[in-house]
Amino acid sequence: MQANMEMDYCDWMLGFSIGGHKLEPLPCFVVYWVGDKRVLYRDAGSITQAVEAYEQCLKIDPDSRNAGQNRLLAMNYIDEGIDDKLFEAHRDWGRRFTRLHPQYTSWDNPKEPERPLVIGYVSPDYFTHSVSYFIEAPLVYHDYANYKVVVYAAVVKADAKTNKFRDKVLKKGGIWRDIYGMDEKKVASMVREDNVDILVELTGHTANNKLGMMACRPAPVQVTWIGYPNTTGLPTIDYRITDSLADPPDTRQKHVEELARLPECFLCYTPSPEAGPVSPTPALTHGFVTFGSFNNLAKITPKVLQVWARILCAVPNSRLVVKCKPFCCDSVRLRFLSTLEQLGLESLQVDLLPLILLNHDHMQAYSLMDISLDTFPYAGTTTTCESLYMGVPCVTMGGSVHAHNVGVSLLKSVGLGHLVAKNEDEYVQLAIKLASNVTALSTLRTDLRNLMSKSPLCDGSKFTLGLESTYRKMWKRYCKGDVPSLKCMELLQQQQQLSSSEVVAMKLSEPTKATSSRESPPVSVKTNGFNLGIPSLLNLGIPSSSEENGTTHSAKLS
Repeated sequence: MQANMEMDYCDWMLGFSIGGHKLEPLPCFVVYWVGDKRVLYRDAGSITQAVEAYEQCLKIDPDSRNAGQNRLLAMNYIDEGIDDKLFEAHRDWGRRFTRLHPQYTSWDNPKEPERPLVIGYVSPDYFTHSVSYFIEAPLVYHDYANYKVVVYAAVVKADAKTNKFRDKVLKKGGIWRDIYGMDEKKVASMVREDNVDILVELTGHTANNKLGMMACRPAPVQVTWIGYPNTTGLPTIDYRITDSLADPPDTRQKHVEELARLPECFLCYTPSPEAGPVSPTPALTHGFVTFGSFNNLAKITPKVLQVWARILCAVPNSRLVVKCKPFCCDSVRLRFLSTLEQLGLESLQVDLLPLILLNHDHMQAYSLMDISLDTFPYAGTTTTCESLYMGVPCVTMGGSVHAHNVGVSLLKSVGLGHLVAKNEDEYVQLAIKLASNVTALSTLRTDLRNLMSKSPLCDGSKFTLGLESTYRKMWKRYCKGDVPSLKCMELLQQQQQLSSSEVVAMKLSEPTKATSSRESPPVSVKTNGFNLGIPSLLNLGIPSSSEENGTTHSAKLS
């Protein structure tokens, strides 16, 4: 009954006309209805319509955090890096959002380069969530004597994994703070009280993020990592952690943060203990090759389907299995199949699976496919790691933005660089070649888990040493007064002052009129290092930067 209700709701909402509602609701209700529709658009893979719906929300409420951040997230699914529009959208959002939050401009943390550091990790995803598979290694392998961990957990609903993480952190001498439901300014104050030296947010513009807290700049050094494939746009964040494959040194993609590249892959995957054994290659039994993807439907763009159709049309009797949550909805399934039929495939070649609730069953579903096909320009991350761990090789393609290159970093880390394509034609040929030798495919499936387990991608101890080294370099730079975010904030302040000067000039050109005390210009009020306006950085001894806010920052963590 619940599934039918979900399908009916999905069908009804997708057919709902934003402008066709007979009532004239208050703006908040308009945002609610439009907001629900854009979520369904995105989940159903209709990204352009989703972005348009978000923008309608923003016309009603320009400061809507929900619409603004979801618009940025949605734009990643279709961005191929051909221009700077996505960067500019993030940068402009960050500037507007930062002005809504007061910033701390002083910290009591001793500027001693080699002293033990306090590392704070803030996230709502300390449960069975994609991010959890990549944050587990640092929580387990950090040297707590020199890199004490403080976790700020905004988990909506804790599960067994939450409890496991909490127990590990506390047992190693760290601190675990549950912050769900807390005001972000209060969390910022908590971070200061904990004397956090380096604060790492793991969410970006995804659900239940704490970027409002990051905008307050409660820690001397602030970092973004794991949960979002792009710049946050916040000028209060110093670094974005990545690697030289996901973000090559010559990348043209711009970021507000400075890129800090780890020695190897920027991710470390901890497999689920519920995964179960690797199954035999299904092609051996079935007599045909099955390609598959368990990625978010929003990542499976029309261009991706065109390329996949070319592969299936070229491999005789091959099949495609796709699993994602929206396939519980009849209309979404029918539209997906209709698109593939228009590309020359028969619906009987395609199996569409809805969300599988139990993690063990989800992992065992990889037994249905022989070859995993990555998405673009927004590549898979957790799904790629799961696929490899279950013995299913993945074909991916590099691109010009981080989101496109995550698969490149993952596959090369495991030693599967030969499955990385440079373009669509090569992607098709790699998939066809892989499918042409079922015996070799079977051998690779048998060996892949062991190969992956011994690779840098799953070496938590070594990975964490590299991460700690990177943190130490960030801290040493801070001790020298080299702070990327302060340069960004200085530029933002200068731009604001310039805008204010233009307004004053315009007012001076108007006829003189009497003014009251209420019309006096705003001043910056600082209490305990808390600046209630854009902070003045000119007296902090921070070197000025001639670079424009938002230019690509290469790693300077030598």
